[in-house]
Amino acid sequence: MGLKMPEENYKLDLGGMVAEYNEAITSTLTDRRDENRRERFNEWPGQSSDGKKWKKNTGANVVPFDGASDSRVPLVDSYVQEDVDMLMSSLRQMKVTALPTESGDSKKAFLASNLLRWMVDNQMDEFFHEAELAANYYCENGIAVMSVLWQQETLNGYRQIDMETISQWAATQPKETMQSELPQLILNPATEDDAISLSKGLLGVELSNAEAKRMVKDLRETGAATYTAPEVVKNRPQLTALRVGEDFFFPADTTDIQQARRLFWRQHMTAEQLKNAKDNRGWDGEWVDEVLERAKGMSGGAEFASEVKLRGERPGLVDLDTRNLYEVVHAFERRCDKNGVPGIYYVVFCPQLTSNDRGDEIVGREELLNYAHGLYPFVAMRREHLSRRLDDSRGYGEVASVWQQQVKTEWDGRVDRSYLATMPPLTHPVGRPPTNLGPGVMVPRMRPDDYQYMDAPRIDSGSKEIEVNIREMADRYFGRPVGKENQFYARMRQQNMVGKWLGYWGDTLGMCFQLCQQFMSDDLYFRVVGSRQAEPLQVGRDEIQGEFDVSVHYNVANLDMELVKQKLELLKVAIDFDVNAVVDRTAAMEVLFEFIDPQLGERLLRPQEAASLQEIEEERTAFAQMAAGADVDIKPGQAHGLRLEEMQKLASSPTAQRMMSQDPAFQENVIKRMKQHEHQLVQQQNAQIGRLGA
Repeated sequence: MGLKMPEENYKLDLGGMVAEYNEAITSTLTDRRDENRRERFNEWPGQSSDGKKWKKNTGANVVPFDGASDSRVPLVDSYVQEDVDMLMSSLRQMKVTALPTESGDSKKAFLASNLLRWMVDNQMDEFFHEAELAANYYCENGIAVMSVLWQQETLNGYRQIDMETISQWAATQPKETMQSELPQLILNPATEDDAISLSKGLLGVELSNAEAKRMVKDLRETGAATYTAPEVVKNRPQLTALRVGEDFFFPADTTDIQQARRLFWRQHMTAEQLKNAKDNRGWDGEWVDEVLERAKGMSGGAEFASEVKLRGERPGLVDLDTRNLYEVVHAFERRCDKNGVPGIYYVVFCPQLTSNDRGDEIVGREELLNYAHGLYPFVAMRREHLSRRLDDSRGYGEVASVWQQQVKTEWDGRVDRSYLATMPPLTHPVGRPPTNLGPGVMVPRMRPDDYQYMDAPRIDSGSKEIEVNIREMADRYFGRPVGKENQFYARMRQQNMVGKWLGYWGDTLGMCFQLCQQFMSDDLYFRVVGSRQAEPLQVGRDEIQGEFDVSVHYNVANLDMELVKQKLELLKVAIDFDVNAVVDRTAAMEVLFEFIDPQLGERLLRPQEAASLQEIEEERTAFAQMAAGADVDIKPGQAHGLRLEEMQKLASSPTAQRMMSQDPAFQENVIKRMKQHEHQLVQQQNAQIGRLGA
């Protein structure tokens, strides 16, 4: 993250910040998260692996009998999985477009769109993984948060340098200076100290005296040497999906994530991660040492109250083994400086360790986040907007828990009835139970009614009907088609869900692009967009905050291939009706590929200008081939009007007229090709007349 120092007149209220964090992690956010997870994964006390209820597990008498059915109905999980698949399909087939806020920025917006697609496809390898996590949080909990930070990582590597390179550099320095004499200083052992000092300045990296001395010695003896230098291995936006109530928290009075007083991101870090943060992220060394020594395995919140937490009991962070981890909180706070200028301040703290042995408050880092967009680096994704409160959005478990329980009741009843019908209870004389029971076994008895099975429970034909009705109601609620009568509503509901989801991703990618404008080098930008004539990417704060709007589109109806075919047929009819050529055929092809496969369209479709230029160049090539004596026929699917116009222009030039007068075969081939183009144009017109009538 790019950061700068905080306002000096502000004094951090660490106690108040930690108190608000502790209040947030014990709020209803955590309870609702747990409820949604329990309903999705069918978790309750006393479960057994065989799907039955046993007294030894529940600690109480089991109704209707010990070993009765304890089925797990995946109703909530099915809806979550289906909608996650739909949301991810829309994201994988989305069309990303940067829309200019000013009319003169169309070309720059086109290049910005290409940059965003390149970032998603080639740089942000975590994109779809984090998106799937966010989709699960979005459906399961009703809300997800995506963090958008600029990630810059460096890694030390070896570089080479030789005397030839040093001599070339020295030749560019002013004469009679020590820099111009660096080769001689290296070769002379008596001036080794001066050579070491100048070599450090030449390389532009921090070298220890021992490494610099070794390098100068190798240069003197072999003419070449190696040295270590930091290499930038990552310099791009980084996305992280966060689960509200587990690793992301906010005050209860928050209505808009960008207007929140404070936001908290909780991480459980290893000792190695803390040491790396001290070395590469500028975290305070004393604070890191204190945390490593005194805060191991300490975590806040009810879910971490137990001293021992083992993996595998249940998915998610709540059962993470934290005995060897350290709880670290990244706090983001909006406040103004003494001049009333707002800013986002970033504070790293450990909630279990807020002061050192001297009683002084300690934090890992406190800085002003200098992201030029001026926003919190988070996008909140709400499934519902039921009120202004940010957390007032229900997860699928909260909505469908009763329906799932009702279906479970019917399942358990039918299974228990089947158990009793297959092996009904057996009556026998008191004190004389049968010693053996099974197919073909002979059981002696004194009277006809000594041994007999009890009557099996009658089949309840209404049980299945009840389940079907519950499922149909749930299907309607979650936007599934149930018969022809709600096809339109189901599609409308799915489109609304996908549109809202992609809108959040438009905000996310817009924030990514704003960070690229601020931190990405222009050289990399020019290399990605393939044009050195493009305007530089890096701009000022005002332009970053308002230059582009990023739009992400996908029509969920395109998942229905039969409907797509009908749309394509209607599109073809509409184009055929266009006798006045008011339809942009290039735009129509873009629409066609949006139906088929937007990513395939990006690979196959050329910009209109490039396509027209290629048609003209090919026609000029055909003209040159005919001048050389070749007979070149036209090909289907060419832009015959544009090519005919170009051929007529070429043939009318004085040079061409002279060549055709001297070469009748050349003239004949040119006339033949123009007639072929004219014939194709007439055929296209006849096809329209045939469909529309004379």
